[in-house]
Amino acid sequence: MVTAGVVAEYNPFHLGHQWHLQETRRRGVTHIVAVMSGCYVQRGEPALWDKWVRTRAALLGGADLIIEFPLPYACATAERFAWGAASLLHALGVVDVISFGCEAGNEEQLRICAKAIGDRRVLDAIPQELAGGITYAVARQRAAARFYGDQTAALLRQPNNILGAEYLLALERLGSAIDPLAIPRRGAAHDGQGAEDGFASASFLRQLYLQGQQQEAAAFLPPAGKALLDQAYGDGLCWQPELLERPLLTRLRSMSREEMAALPDLSEGLENRLYGAVRRSCTVNELLEELKTKRYSHARLRRLLMSAFLGIPKDFCRISPPYLRVLGFNERGLEILREAKKKASLPLSHSLAELERAGETAAAFAALEARSTDLYHLLTPSPRPCGLDYTHPVIRV
Repeated sequence: MVTAGVVAEYNPFHLGHQWHLQETRRRGVTHIVAVMSGCYVQRGEPALWDKWVRTRAALLGGADLIIEFPLPYACATAERFAWGAASLLHALGVVDVISFGCEAGNEEQLRICAKAIGDRRVLDAIPQELAGGITYAVARQRAAARFYGDQTAALLRQPNNILGAEYLLALERLGSAIDPLAIPRRGAAHDGQGAEDGFASASFLRQLYLQGQQQEAAAFLPPAGKALLDQAYGDGLCWQPELLERPLLTRLRSMSREEMAALPDLSEGLENRLYGAVRRSCTVNELLEELKTKRYSHARLRRLLMSAFLGIPKDFCRISPPYLRVLGFNERGLEILREAKKKASLPLSHSLAELERAGETAAAFAALEARSTDLYHLLTPSPRPCGLDYTHPVIRV
């Protein structure tokens, strides 16, 4: 039994994801556990499909066990995203390798990148670069170039290389024995608007669905998963961006400067800029344009707004995960669970009601997750009742 962990959003699960899982097995892996974002994703948006639809699609596509990625990490910076995911895989106690797609596809190159982003000299140089009014990502690339050269800095321009390096750094800090398994990406680039070599990006596929062109997506989705996605879309259970507009602006207009100052990943003084922009803006796009500068990317700002909407406490992403929540599994996934029950260092269950009794932190995380899921189901054409996190059955395939 050789178990790989993967970290994913599967928004939606497409042929590129299926190929990645197949390639992971080709490297000698027998079992695969995926840490998957719940109803919200790192770009600061709701997922197009809820976590249970995406869980079933992933299990049909080749994953064996799905563990929910708690909201505070799933909607965070690359560093916190990677640390949260690595912490969960390490805590499961049965994961041998972490498999991830990246542009480099080379573990040794990524080890150098991980060394660079954890180097105190690089970290100390970043504030000097930020003074030029550039984003944190660009500042870190320039700081890394000073001490590790242009080749390493160039690798840190690619989003999946960055995540891969962050995974390695997080595992090192955890003292984990999990080994990296870097799989070269195939097909369309991350966020690419089109297809290449028979693979399309998740962002392109989401756009097709949002434009009512779901049939055009068929060539890039596994058939079983496509049927699930189409059914949810037809039943009005997919997130629609226009349904978020007024609730998000309502929440922001009701916040004080002090409440804004308590949001995650907020640089000093940005709360004043945010407070003023909220009062001048009548749409979310207007607000983002008012807030965007060379230093603050749209993705960072969207995460900030989503944190305000969902009420994500500032320090939650810095707290170690309090539990391992199972969303779904197949027969191989059941084998992983049997082993994990003996070795996991965190409470492990499919029941949120059971997990929230594990302590004060677990109760706070569970309450945030349940409330955020309830809000998600008001952002679809067919709203669903509260409490699904406590009543929805675990997915078995």
